[in-house]
Amino acid sequence: MKSTVQVKVNFTVAERCHYHHATRAHETLCLRFLLANMADNREATWTDDENLKEVLTKYVQQGLQRSEALDFLRRKFPEYAWSIRSLDRRLRHFNIFYNDGSVEVQDVKEAVDEELKGPGKLLGYRALHKKIRLEHGLNVTRDQVYDVMSELDPQGLEARGNVGAKRQRRKGNFTTRGSNWVHSLDGHDKLMGYQNSTFPLAVYGCMDTASRKLLWLKVWVSNHDPKLIGRWYLEHLYETKIISAMLRVDKGTETGTMATMHAFLRRHHNDMDPHETVIYGPSTSNQVRIFLILE
Repeated sequence: MKSTVQVKVNFTVAERCHYHHATRAHETLCLRFLLANMADNREATWTDDENLKEVLTKYVQQGLQRSEALDFLRRKFPEYAWSIRSLDRRLRHFNIFYNDGSVEVQDVKEAVDEELKGPGKLLGYRALHKKIRLEHGLNVTRDQVYDVMSELDPQGLEARGNVGAKRQRRKGNFTTRGSNWVHSLDGHDKLMGYQNSTFPLAVYGCMDTASRKLLWLKVWVSNHDPKLIGRWYLEHLYETKIISAMLRVDKGTETGTMATMHAFLRRHHNDMDPHETVIYGPSTSNQVRIFLILE
């Protein structure tokens, strides 16, 4: 009799546990279904919202940054979920661009010329750029407006002190004792574009500052890995059996391993302090003018 009761009690507990888990699973499925429907409804709602399109167009023409636009959009459209990614997605959906590459140069010239014939001739290129975006609806860059102004009204720009003009970098100089005295190394990732969205091609190379000879050049999907840069440097040393007196690099994180290797190898030469065998500086200051010191 006791065994029968015991079995029945255990079976009742098992039933309750099964019911509890089944209820939890059912509630989870229902919640996921409701959230999916809400997301679908939100998606279907904003894609047909002409008011949203008009507001986004106005914010872009005003030149608001994405973070600034998000603050206004969250208050004006609280029924939609907002983030930087969702904002970009909705801008693309409505074909709204901060810098519209489809705008013709002639359209910009006509708009600038019209403004220069009126009170706009008193404006600088920054203020005129904002006016071109707001009143003419041309989402172009400030550089484009400046180039057109320099063509249509060069005297006006000169009278304002040539503000915005591209100033030529003042060239400097440094000395070198000849080939293989200083090797300059740097990377180039301009082809990769914003967030590597253009071409996944990163370049890193080494140049002799005296002869300007390109000693080695590597193309890979990244040039920010210090281990990878160090490996390329060791491969160059192994192939040429030549180590320069000094390296000139920038202070990027990718140069740390290579600089350590160079200082470690140069300490056996006993001709200078190993810490002085690595020179840090911007790549724009690399070899500009050469003075050879003959001994």
